[in-house]
Amino acid sequence: MPNEYDVTTNEIMDFLKENMATKDDIKNMATKDDIKDMVTKQYLDEKLGKFRSDITDYMDRRLLDLKGDLVVIMKSEDRKLSALIELLVHKSILTTSEAHSIVKMEPFPQRV
Repeated sequence: MPNEYDVTTNEIMDFLKENMATKDDIKNMATKDDIKDMVTKQYLDEKLGKFRSDITDYMDRRLLDLKGDLVVIMKSEDRKLSALIELLVHKSILTTSEAHSIVKMEPFPQRV
């Protein structure tokens, strides 16, 4: 009495024809050496971490350079302001106490 799970030889052969790997399929498969040389998640994580660190270092250096440039520009403007204050005091447009209060202001307060 045939069982519903009985498989004929022809069915097995048809299955193998459809699903069996050929020599060409196997020839194109990755070898152990190919797999060994593949990039791993750990390798990518390490490279990404170094990349992030390099970018952070670069941005820190650039921001420090920019800050230095801004300080130089602001100091030159501060010198211009000091010259203007002296001129206004000399022409009696500002009093000496008004000039002192202006000169004491940030970002580069001066002693008077």
